[in-house]
Amino acid sequence: MTVPRDDDRPGRSSRGERRVLGVILAGGIGGIIVVLLVILLRSEETEPSSEITGKALVPVPETTSESRRLPPFAASFTDVAQDSGVRHAQSSGATGERLLPETMGSGVAIGDLDDDGDPDLLFSNYGGTPRLYRNDTSPEGVLRFTDVTEGSGLEAVTATTTAALGDIDGDGRLDLLLGRVGTDPLFRNTGEMTFVRSEELGEGWTTAAGFFDADGDRDADLLVASYVEWTPELDREVDFTLDGIGRAYGPPTGFSGTDLRLLINDGNGLFVDEAESRGLMIRRADRGVSVMKALGLLLVDVDRDGDTDILIANDTTANRLFLNDGNGTFSEDAARLGVAFDLDGNATGAMGVDAVRDPSTAELLFAVGNFANESSSLYRQRGGVAFRDESAVSGIGFATRNPLTFGTLLLDLDLDGLPDLIQINGHIEPEILRVQKGQQYRQRAQVFRGVGEVGRFRTVGSDRLGDLALPMVGRAAASGDLDGDGDYDLVVTRLDDVPLVLRNDLDPEQDDVLIVEVRGRMANAGGEGVRLDVRDADGKILWTGELTRTRSYLSQSQPRLLLGLEACRRPLTVQATFPSGSVVTRTTDGSEPVVIDAPRGASAR
Repeated sequence: MTVPRDDDRPGRSSRGERRVLGVILAGGIGGIIVVLLVILLRSEETEPSSEITGKALVPVPETTSESRRLPPFAASFTDVAQDSGVRHAQSSGATGERLLPETMGSGVAIGDLDDDGDPDLLFSNYGGTPRLYRNDTSPEGVLRFTDVTEGSGLEAVTATTTAALGDIDGDGRLDLLLGRVGTDPLFRNTGEMTFVRSEELGEGWTTAAGFFDADGDRDADLLVASYVEWTPELDREVDFTLDGIGRAYGPPTGFSGTDLRLLINDGNGLFVDEAESRGLMIRRADRGVSVMKALGLLLVDVDRDGDTDILIANDTTANRLFLNDGNGTFSEDAARLGVAFDLDGNATGAMGVDAVRDPSTAELLFAVGNFANESSSLYRQRGGVAFRDESAVSGIGFATRNPLTFGTLLLDLDLDGLPDLIQINGHIEPEILRVQKGQQYRQRAQVFRGVGEVGRFRTVGSDRLGDLALPMVGRAAASGDLDGDGDYDLVVTRLDDVPLVLRNDLDPEQDDVLIVEVRGRMANAGGEGVRLDVRDADGKILWTGELTRTRSYLSQSQPRLLLGLEACRRPLTVQATFPSGSVVTRTTDGSEPVVIDAPRGASAR
């Protein structure tokens, strides 16, 4: 009797088949080992991501080999709001109905409102009245603010969301528009921190506004952007819920879009809306309805042709980029130029926006803060006017995907010559954790330091940021040199909480930072529309771009350039090119601030 071999037994594989299976199994195990090794090695090389810890989103501290070669991030922030005199809470106005405006917060404007040389603070307040603070910082640099709201003329205004600063009458003082849910009052500055209501400019839910010279006639025109067509009755009809039980805060998709308002100054202090005739009114081709749900506004010369263009960050609809033809007529070109959508071709929940130029190429970099579960957008010009989305390769893509970002700024916080990215985060829904386990209502701000070249970033650990890393329901962010020490301080608004007045403790030596301001009247009150170029002794461009107040989210920042000078060859040349073509040049060793006064008629084209 012949005993069958193993190969011949029913249900068994042949010896050859077993050899093949063994090879496949060994190869699979080897492949897994290789993948694990690659993951381990890459974890030592790529930028750190964000993790959920305890109460908020926390950026992982710098631990990569590249980070270890970098010096520690030098900027850190101390909240001095209470000690300096800023003690009011910005109210959401929530009454329990869960109405959309309650989620969006209120803004801040930083500007010299009493013309004494230092920046004052104006806080919007949707659930109350605005608060106005005069900067009374001591000669020793100890920040002090005095609440001068009562008697200012602003104390009776309600439901304010934002503000815009500009000189509408040419007297050298900063006048202001208060953006509201309702009609927007325009106030003339009469000096000594007092204001007189001039007129009411339109009606809607204003989220961003800025003064600039749209038509080249030297005076300050006004662009006003709104969010959605909203009333309490419409909001109640939408009746959004998180889980089918109980009312919750809903997205803007349940509301109609809005139109921009371009209010042209007639030279006598009256404003006429010419948005439609100047190309700023965009409609859906199929239904003829408004398409904008604007939250962020940036006024910047995108194509470097000497006039101001307009970038609008829209929530859940395409971003819009309007190019100025030089005569105040605009054409919308965001899709062709690459800033309308994200990498996947989708509109994002865009909130805050800012921009900076690469001095080596003069190419523009746009940063847009987006909604939760969407990476922030980083659009960069490459070899022309058009942009490409570089968020995935910039070092911010994965780390910004989880947070919900509002305030967005590109600033050189540590004065090392490279812009850093600041994002102020916080969710809109207090109960979000019930339905999204990876989310929190209070979230930490994020700072990404510039490394290597403009537009490349690494996460800064929260342990290096001081009070900027406090978990919060953050909203607006604005910048300014509040104490005059040559570094960028920050003001951050929070929902139903006292704002953060964040002193930058970098404290550079006087010779290590160049301070530049442009002063003028009307359209050039803070250098708006003026191109600045700073060169070292060898002619190398250290900084190029425009100063602007209107940036971030619900905010106005101080238009002041602070430029770190470590290892720069001096003397430096500062050149200001005005829209008229007039050029003003100053030479400096950097030891004193450079103040450039606009020549007479310089804003004319």
